Formats: sequence, structure tokens, C-alpha cells
Amino acid sequence: MDVTEASGGLSRRQALTALGVGVGALVAEQALVGDGIPAGVTAQASALQANPGAAGVPGGYAPDGTAGRRAALPLNHVELLDSPFKDNQARNTSYLLFLDPERMLRSFRLNYGQSSTAQPIGGWERPASQIRGHTTGHLMSALALTYANTRDGAVRTRGRYLVSQLAALQARATDAGFHHGYLSAFPEVYFDWLEQGKPVWSPYYMIHKYLAGLIDQYQLAGDDQALDVAMKLADWVQWRTSRLTYAHMQMVLGTEFGGMPEALANLYTITGAERYLATAQRFYHAQVLDPLADGEDALAGLQANVTTPKIVACVRMWEETGSAKYHDIAQNFWDIVTGHHVYVIGGVGNYEHFQQPDVVAAQLSNFTCENCVSYNMLKLTRLLHFHQPRRVDLIDYYERTLFNQMLGEQDPTSPHGFNCYYTGLSAGAFKREPLNYFPGGNPDIYATDWDTFTCDTASGLETQAKFADTIYTRDADGIYVNLFIPSAVRTRGLVLRQATGFPDDSVTRLSVVSGAATMTLRVRVPNWVAGPPLIRLNGLAIPGPDSPAAASLSTAPPGGWIAIRRWWRTGDVLEVTLPMRLAFERTPDRPSVLAAIYGPVVLSGVYATDPGDLTPVLDTASVRRTAAQPMAFEAAAKSHRKPVRLIPVARAAHEYYTVYWQTA
Repeated sequence: MDVTEASGGLSRRQALTALGVGVGALVAEQALVGDGIPAGVTAQASALQANPGAAGVPGGYAPDGTAGRRAALPLNHVELLDSPFKDNQARNTSYLLFLDPERMLRSFRLNYGQSSTAQPIGGWERPASQIRGHTTGHLMSALALTYANTRDGAVRTRGRYLVSQLAALQARATDAGFHHGYLSAFPEVYFDWLEQGKPVWSPYYMIHKYLAGLIDQYQLAGDDQALDVAMKLADWVQWRTSRLTYAHMQMVLGTEFGGMPEALANLYTITGAERYLATAQRFYHAQVLDPLADGEDALAGLQANVTTPKIVACVRMWEETGSAKYHDIAQNFWDIVTGHHVYVIGGVGNYEHFQQPDVVAAQLSNFTCENCVSYNMLKLTRLLHFHQPRRVDLIDYYERTLFNQMLGEQDPTSPHGFNCYYTGLSAGAFKREPLNYFPGGNPDIYATDWDTFTCDTASGLETQAKFADTIYTRDADGIYVNLFIPSAVRTRGLVLRQATGFPDDSVTRLSVVSGAATMTLRVRVPNWVAGPPLIRLNGLAIPGPDSPAAASLSTAPPGGWIAIRRWWRTGDVLEVTLPMRLAFERTPDRPSVLAAIYGPVVLSGVYATDPGDLTPVLDTASVRRTAAQPMAFEAAAKSHRKPVRLIPVARAAHEYYTVYWQTA
């Protein structure tokens, strides 16, 4: 495992400081921000920007926010070991390197008046698509994330090539008839249409993806040129939006803009240039965010993946401005969604939209749980977790969504790890290309090499590249083991190895491979445990009469942490068993409809042929485990002539599956 620090372009940040980018610039710029936008920078946030280089220290990845600077572990300090997560990552990396950069850049080149001999690509990237180019932004992020975690030189080289070519095209902006700094695969006139109130498909969403990808290339892959390109593009956004009144900007915000304020806040963190924070505040969408600030659930009817990135941005804006309103929006949204709008696998939305609160059984289809939404919900949960690391419910939700939806969005039979768009939850659901976008699509595939490129294809490139990012968290006292995924982690002079067969096996073993240090090792005790955890340190049960005297143990009931503070040294082994049990989660709108869960894993009945669209009746008393590795269950279900086989929903692939059941 490579344990060197990511370079992060520290010298560039020091140069920016030397240029005198200072807090005073914000005073004038905030005059451009209309009434109703949360207030500006606090003294604390301003003081932080006195050292923009702080983002270059370990854990200083700007998208992790201010709390993540202390709590997150750098991706190159965590290594995935053999598991389905590592398998997914490997397939994803293969696809990242398969994608021909010339084909990915074709629309950009043509937009700037250059020729290209590359073949056009299809799906949402087809030449006439109004969102052509979005995948290239995600691709830059995925390459950077993969490099940061694996130190694969080939993915770094690929990312640098993309950045260099985009930089060359951006330099031609005025020659191509665009304003200085403009960068996109589509013409700038799309923004004229947007400002005129004409229909156009989310042009600022595209700009967000480019900025996010460039920031990742700069911070995670050390490409200084990426920051230059990002700043010029953000300056274009600043110019474009500064001309609009508050009311005009609110009209513009009625069209999807992704996480634009998040990317701008991240640039502010990196550079200390307050014009980016002032610009970010212009993207406060009052119609959506004000009700959330008041704790009101007005989500029904909103497009879930249009809305959720706005909330992720609110955490970053809270951190950088100090405005409690931003905090309240983010926390209220998380509480409302996870409490009243999620399905059993953690996913959100039916046909991409929020439905009425506490309606699940009446909203089951093969178009539930768009994977992009969960990608953003996990980003939000991660940021909130950094501020409240001991809140187990945050990681419980993260685990539920990661293990049941995100791990299962990738096709395990594809060498390129194609990602599906929805994780359907109707009776007889089937993972496949989304029929609402590809009505003639092949039912046996999730996506294709060159002819899909939906937003979920693109966000999936990132999801499968960053599985290592939340397994562990740190604080001044030690390390938190949040997730039970085979991995090795470097922290405080130690290398810890986590070996586990979770969720098939309820035991995780943490071994000190090298080093020695005094610290507190905390292991999450989830709310789903069936009984007190069993703990053994170097073969001895703790607490107990023979517990090692050097260990100080603090245990917690379900929903807490096992905490052991001691002098850890090479050869130490902590073994934790988290008892699991079979449970049934009833839907709030129809208690007779339920899902079966084992520990954190949602079970699905699988069928070789279409079982029909009627919710089958399950005899819950008949459910029994039939295999341990891999886990499998069997149950009696009326309307079926033989017992139905149940497996984790993430493992259902190329077969019909049912998650929700009717009970008598």
C-alpha cells in the first residue's frame, strides 16, 4: 500500500496567497448578492482562508469540507483488500482506461471549431444532446479518485491528458465566439436561452461537473493546470451571474444546476478568492431551500437528483459562511428524507421524483431509487458525519445504502462494470437500461461502452472509485472503524488490516500489521445488532477477568461504539462479532407490506422468469437460512409452487427479484 501523501499542489496555493487574494474582496462582491441569500463570511471562516494552503494537508480535500480536513483519511492511506468492493473498483478502472479520450473530447473540439476524426458517442452524449460533455467531468473525477486510492499511473496520465486538451480548448474561447474562460461541449448560447426563460437542459449542471472534475484532478492527482482551467471557468460563471438581478437569478435556478455552489465553495477553500464564495451564494434557490430552512417537508413532486446536490452544497456553504440557515437546511433535509422518503435499501424517489412522505408501498416500480440520488445522499451523509462522528445513525444509513444499492448498481458480469440507472423495487424488478430513456434497450445489459452515458453511468464511475473513503474516520484521539469492508489503513504510525467476510460473516478482525502507538480504536455498534457485541483482544474476551490490563474499554449499546484505548503494537488483533438477526421492516403506508432484512442486508426473492407484477404473499415464519457463504435464505411464498430463494438485493443481477412482500 502506498502511504505517501497526495501532493495537492501546495506550492500553487502558497503562490495564490502571495498574490494577495484577501478577505476584503468579499465586501464589494456581496453587494451583488440579492436579498434572501444567507449572510456572508464569519470571522472564523475568514480566518481559515488566511492560509489557503491548509487544504493541501492530509485530509484537506476541499469537497470533504472543513470538518473533513480533520476527520477524513486521505484516499492513499486506505487500501481495499479482496472483496466485492475491490472487484467493482477493478472493473470500473478497466472501463476508465478503456474510454478513448478522443471520443470523449469530440463534442468539445467541434464546439470550438476544431475538427475530430473520432467517432461520435451515443446516449446522453450524442452530438445533438444538450448535456453532451457531462460524462467527461465525471470521468476526470473518477480518474483522480482512482489515482488517489491506488496510485495507478495510467489513470493519472489519462486525467492529465484530458485536462491539457480542455485547457487548450478553453484558451480558444474568444476565437470560437464565446466569452473568456468559457468551457463546455455545447455553445454558450444555451445560457442565453436559460436567461431568456427558454427551455434548455441544465447547462449549469454541466459546468458543475467540469469544475468538480478539474478540482479533483488538481487536489487528488496534483495537476496544477486543472486549477487554472477551473478558476477561469469559475470566473466566467462569476461574470455571467453577476449581471443578473436576484429575481432573474431565481428564475434561472428553476433549471437544474447540480452542485454549482458546492464546486464554487470548494474553489474558495482552495484559493481563498472570495469572489467564488460570493458567486456560490447566488445559487441559493429560495423556492426549494427556504421551506427546508423552516423544517417544512415540501419535497413531494421535486426531482430528487435536481434537489439533493443543492443540499450537499448547503453543508459546504454553512462551513464557509457560518450561516446557520445553511446548516438547518442540510440537517432538516437529511432528517426528512431518511425519516419519511427512503425505501428499505436507502434509495429515494420513484420515477426520479420525491413522492408524498411516508408513502412506500403505493410507490413501488422498476423506476425507484435512481442511483445518482443515492450517490449524492452519501456525499451529504459523509459531510454531516464529519461534524458528528459519534452519531451512529448517520453511518447506519450510509451502510444500508452502500451495501444494498451502490454496491449492486454495477453489473458483476461485465468486464467494464456497467452501472444501472434505477434499483427497482416492484415485484419482479429487473436491473437494466432505463426503459424511460431507452425503450428499445437490451434487457440483459445495464449499459453499453459507447451508447448509454446517462447521469447514472457517469456518477457510477465515481461511486465505484471511492469505496475506500468512508470506511474509517479519525480524530485527535484515534480512529473510527465505520464500515466493515476488507481493507488496510495507515494512521498514527500504524498500519491496521481489517479482515472480514461481512455481511455473510458477522466477525471483523482488526490486526496491527506494523507500527506502535497509543490511541483509541473505535468500532461501530450498529442499531441492527441482535445482541451485545462479542469482543476479543489478542484472544482474550473483554471485558473479562483476563482482559489485558493495558486495555481501557468503553462499550455502548446498539447505536454506539466499542472504544479501546491502549498502546497498540504490531501483532495485536481485535476481533469483534456483531450478532445479526432476521427482521422485517414494514412500510409506513401499508403495514401489511414488508421487506426482509438480515443485519444491514436487504433480502430479495430471485426468479429465473418474470413472476408477475402482483406483490407476492410471504410466509414470514418460513424464512430460514440455507447457506452461509454466500448467504442465502429460503421461504414459502404463496402463488409460487416451490420455495423462493432469497439473497442480498445487491447480488441480484440478470434475474427478476422482489424486495417487498405482502403478509397475510
